[in-house]
Amino acid sequence: MMPSPPAPDVPQVSILIPALNEAGNIGELVRRCRAALERLGLAHEIIVIDGGSTDGTVEEARREGAVAIAQEERGYGGALLKGFQTARAESIITMDSDLSHEPEVIAQLWSAREGADLVIASRYVAGGAAETSILRAALSRLLNAVFGRALRIRVRDLSSGFRLYRRSALEGINFKARDFDALEEILILILNRGGRLVEVPFHYRIRKEGKSHAKLVRFGLAYARTFVAMWRLRRSGRSER
Repeated sequence: MMPSPPAPDVPQVSILIPALNEAGNIGELVRRCRAALERLGLAHEIIVIDGGSTDGTVEEARREGAVAIAQEERGYGGALLKGFQTARAESIITMDSDLSHEPEVIAQLWSAREGADLVIASRYVAGGAAETSILRAALSRLLNAVFGRALRIRVRDLSSGFRLYRRSALEGINFKARDFDALEEILILILNRGGRLVEVPFHYRIRKEGKSHAKLVRFGLAYARTFVAMWRLRRSGRSER
């Protein structure tokens, strides 16, 4: 059954931004997101999911017009869960809080949404790029290549968190991962239900302020721990895209 059209007071786009101690970044990000959405003429909401910031992140986000809420479960996956539960729009965009995901790319995600259940801003398709350390770039490419081949997923950038989801594609999906591997699990669950994925190129930028909260060792271990679970999940699905 097709979802009902949104009520007049329901936004067309929900922007979800998990954040932890991102004062100095979050205000600019919210302003630029709002400007990008206004250029597209889209009714929107910007939701910052805070993981317990102590540096004024919440106050800065609210000053710029965002809704700031506290996440209830741990980790990046916990922030996504809270955001999905809160978002009201049919199109839901997730992005990082450190300005590595440039809001101007929102227009590309929006343009590619027709017929897609998930649009991924990709570093690894033609036209994409990443500003990062050699070690982090190598690990990211290795993980994406291994997961993509082993799980038979024709996506170049499985670990990009800059995405546009169709709300109907998320309905009934219960993901268990609470670290960054939630991104792969959600993707697999959508694919297993026959969902259609599209990638658009983007340039991943180095953060402007502060330090990354995605620790390299923890990042790698999270994927290593869940590889078998993801493989089993993929095999159990009906879709072999």
